[in-house]
Amino acid sequence: MVVRKDIDNTSAVLTVTVTRDEIKPKIDSELKKFRSRAAIKGFRQGQAPMDFVRKLYGNAIFSDTLNDLLANRLYEYLRESKLDVLGQPLPTENQRSFSFKISDPDPEYSIDYEVGFVAPFEMQGLDKKEKFERLTIANLDELAEEDLNYARKRMGKRSNPETDIQENDIVRIEAKELEGNADSAVKEGGWATTITAFIKDVPDEALKMQLLGLKKDDTLRFNARLLETQDKEGMYRKYILNLEDNDDREVGDWFEGTIAEVSRIEEADLNDDFYTGYFGEDRVSNRDEAIDEIKKGILRFYDVRSNALLMRSFQERLLSLNQIELPEKFLKRWLKVSNEGQLDDEQIEREYPAFAENLRWSLLRDKISERFSLEVTEEEIRAAYADKVRNYFQSNLPEQLIESSVERLMQNEKDVESTRRDLETDKIFEAIRGEVSINDKAIPSDEFHQIIDSISKKAEEEQQADAALREAASE
Repeated sequence: MVVRKDIDNTSAVLTVTVTRDEIKPKIDSELKKFRSRAAIKGFRQGQAPMDFVRKLYGNAIFSDTLNDLLANRLYEYLRESKLDVLGQPLPTENQRSFSFKISDPDPEYSIDYEVGFVAPFEMQGLDKKEKFERLTIANLDELAEEDLNYARKRMGKRSNPETDIQENDIVRIEAKELEGNADSAVKEGGWATTITAFIKDVPDEALKMQLLGLKKDDTLRFNARLLETQDKEGMYRKYILNLEDNDDREVGDWFEGTIAEVSRIEEADLNDDFYTGYFGEDRVSNRDEAIDEIKKGILRFYDVRSNALLMRSFQERLLSLNQIELPEKFLKRWLKVSNEGQLDDEQIEREYPAFAENLRWSLLRDKISERFSLEVTEEEIRAAYADKVRNYFQSNLPEQLIESSVERLMQNEKDVESTRRDLETDKIFEAIRGEVSINDKAIPSDEFHQIIDSISKKAEEEQQADAALREAASE
């Protein structure tokens, strides 16, 4: 028998009762099983007198049998009542006293269990009235041109011109410290180093124009602080002056330098060799096709991140519209009890709000999966692993090799569960996307990256906020 007494909307005490008459036949059966297989000194196996077995092992068998009956009755009730239980049932702190002697059992045994659960709810927010913005990039053409120019430089030829310096060149300057300003002599025993500068990044326009008017072996006098924008003194000393971290000598700002080397990467010509080398065989044959191919890659890159931002918006909106009540007191007790005191009260109180928000989202995920009958099959998990293998090697591999790689990777149960979770998230995203209203909003790529960086930082902080409680709950 199980009697339920609700504490509030999300927790209850279940009193589970087993009578002496119910437990007796179970004990007798267990004693017979034990006697038949027990090797007891002085008796042949299975031949020890029952009274002797009962006296020696009866109390232990009585206790185990009672616990099994209580647990089975409790979980049978939970299944039949369809309670959405959180955590595990906990025996209440104040229990009745019982006799566990097989020779003198009590008429009945009743144990009180505290359970926490989620009350039934109807999900709100999955309809066309809910409007969302999906961010896209406004400067696709500009990015494609930049990527093409980068590809041409990457595949271009490096040279060391001696007759001029251009804005995209890198120069190496053999520099010697001066006594004071630009009109001073070279300092005897002063700091000498090789300074490297990318002309385009020189922030001081006057110095940049001076460098652009020089060539290899020319000399100049310059303020080293004007070569790059280094706000921190340590960074300036390390990356401009090339001083060791533990070198605290005083070094002036003015130097005399000689242009020791000019490095230039000449852009590759837009010809068949470039198209084949960068895009592969028979994919691109002219500039327009190259730009189109690059655009596809850029869109794939931003689509993944746009969808991630949109999924976060879905999550925040659904959490806001579905304020699921949780058994807070029970959950805090369960977290502490189930981890045998490794989590103290202060830590639980500090991390509980983030833990509760993650738990609410898990409940909403389950609700969405149930509503749309979403399921991740083993075949889908295997296909995901196969894609990982192909993408890693970037080549056509024999199917047998792919299969063997998948088998090996799937030995990691934790990684398999992570993959399953990712595939489930994709299905949940598509399910929500099909139910709500979405409009694309194009923004510049630099603004897009600022938003991504901000969200990523926030997400990392959220993940850290309840890390110990989530790990405790998953064990």
